[in-house]
Amino acid sequence: MESDELELDAMESMEMKSITRNASTFKEEPVKKPTMVAIPNTTAPRKQEIVVFQPANFSEAPQIAEHIKARKMVIVNMKRTDKELAKRIIDFLSGINYAVDGRFQKITDSIFLFAPSHIEITMADGAEVGNGEDPLFTK
Repeated sequence: MESDELELDAMESMEMKSITRNASTFKEEPVKKPTMVAIPNTTAPRKQEIVVFQPANFSEAPQIAEHIKARKMVIVNMKRTDKELAKRIIDFLSGINYAVDGRFQKITDSIFLFAPSHIEITMADGAEVGNGEDPLFTK
């Protein structure tokens, strides 16, 4: 009986070694935690501000430029502005607009639209956006 017990002990020991070897090669997959993702509210449209200026002198140009840099749509009405002063202001604002990768469109001979790059400007009559041909600047 004692030999039977020894045999059983030996067999159990071999089985345990086999289980231990299998357990060491067994890789347990890490438990993945759920990831929370914020979903933007698509039901409420984001408000877009349009700022309108009628500059009387060049000292107003930096204030207009700040709105362009803040990626707001800006309409500049030069109807009451001296032609040479209007050219200087539009040149200055065009440089700021270019630096922030904005869009520019002449609406009428004296009204100009500056828009951030995420706003598409489409003229109904097929005029090109920012075409640079401006009667305000011709002599």
